[in-house]
Formats: sequence, structure tokens, C-alpha cells
Amino acid sequence: MKTIGPKIAVSAALIFILCGCAQTGGQQNLLPATGALNFYRVVDSTGTRCIPQNFSADSGQTGEVVACLEKSLAREEGARGLALAELAHLFFALGETAKEHERLAWYEKGRDYAELLCREEPKRVEGYYWLALNLCGICQLSRAGLALSIIPTIVENLELALEIDQSYDQGGPLRVLGRIRYKAPSWPLSAGDLKHSLNLLRVAAKIAPDNSTNHLYLAETLIQLGEAEEACTELDRTLDSKFHASSPSGLEEDQTQALALMTKCGSTLGKNAPERGESFARVVKETVKNGIAK
Repeated sequence: MKTIGPKIAVSAALIFILCGCAQTGGQQNLLPATGALNFYRVVDSTGTRCIPQNFSADSGQTGEVVACLEKSLAREEGARGLALAELAHLFFALGETAKEHERLAWYEKGRDYAELLCREEPKRVEGYYWLALNLCGICQLSRAGLALSIIPTIVENLELALEIDQSYDQGGPLRVLGRIRYKAPSWPLSAGDLKHSLNLLRVAAKIAPDNSTNHLYLAETLIQLGEAEEACTELDRTLDSKFHASSPSGLEEDQTQALALMTKCGSTLGKNAPERGESFARVVKETVKNGIAK
């Protein structure tokens, strides 16, 4: 009986660590990334004209877009695959931005469409990738036992996505799997592997060098491995990044996190810190200037 409490604690911690990796961007908690996805954009790659210009996942047009995409599933095979991919993607975004009591239903719809895409077109990366992310969302909202049973499926689908197209969603399969390898406890308890995380995130940063989260996640893995100098270089690149996988607000959040971590570089690197903190110095100067202006 004395071991029940610790087991529950370990399960809860593991769910928090792994399922909090659902976001494509820098947020890693169990709360929906509302701020990161308020400006989320769905690009109409389907050719169905279902998605209006400047449509966002939190707009009042969601019902019309979903109905149009679902109707388009009856069309020729090529358009059907694209529509399934967009639906799986869109429902994940809706799950991230929805009210707490609505989130699970969106993730489950996204999972269903992603699974259908995997069965019908097993060579498409979108099916495995959005299946993994919708499962992450379900995992966040599930009881301990169910959540733990979902984690191996998440990893399996990300690995399948990697085999097809590791560059999808700005290195998304590499980024999300690399984060899971970083966050999770190591074997045999779970899927954690810092060296594997490092390899995955290095490739992600090369594939999408303007993506802030790729550099931020790589920096955090490097810090954990004791590679402070290279980590500070990656933080510098985070501050210089131009894009985020989801939104402009996500870019700001990544850079705020990088700035907080960068303050440690001076004490860690000593006299070499200035050479690895040009963007850090610029951001600090701008922050002070803006503070005075206010």
C-alpha cells in the first residue's frame, strides 16, 4: 500500500512531461496554447476553396470551413487526401484554442480523420504527424493509465512521419520527437534519450533555421548535456529567428524564454560570453530603451 502514492506521482509526472509536448511551438504545459494559436493560420492546400483568405482557427467561420472540407471528401482521391490532412490539422488547432470542456471532442475528431488518412494514403506524412499531435492533446486530458498507454503510439507515429518527410511543418516530426526524447525519463521507465534528442533537434534546426522553437529546444537539450557554449549560440539564433511554427505570439514567447536562459551565459562562459551573445545584448538594449520610453 505504501507504494501506491509514489506510483501515482510518477504516472502524473510522466504524463505532464510527455503529453505537454503536444504544442508545435515553445509552450510545454498542460494548458491549451491559446496565446500561441490565436493567430494560427490554416493554408488552403486542398484546392477545394473551402478555406477563405486570412482564416484563423478561432474565427467565426470554423463551422462553415469544416462543413465544406467534410463535403469535399467525396471528391476524387487526391483532393480527399488533402482535405483529410487539413481536417486533422484544423481539429488539432481547435483543440488547442477551445474552452476546456470542448477540447477533447476536437482532438478526437482530429484523431479520427488522421487515422482515416493513414489507412487510405499511408505514404502521406500528414496522417502520422497530426495523429501524433491529436493524440498528445487527448493524452493531456486523460486519466493516468490511459495517457501512459497512448505515449508509445505517439512516438511510433512521429517516427513514421520522420521516415516520410522530416521537413514537414518546419521540421515538425524532428522537433516534437526531439522534445519528447528530452523531456521523458530514460529507459526503462520511458522514451527519454538526450543524445537522440540532440541529433533530432540539430537536424530540425538545419532544415528550418528561421524557426525559433527548433533553436530553443536544441539549446535546452545542449544545456542539459553540459554543452553551454553551443547552447548559448542556439539561444542567440532563437533571438534572431523570424518565424514560429504556429504564430507571431509564439515567436515572442520563444524569444522571451531564450532571453531568460541567455542571462546564464555570462556566468557560464566567462570572457567568451560576449562572442555568443550579440543578439542578447541587442535585445537587452531594446528592452531597456522601450522601458524608458514607456
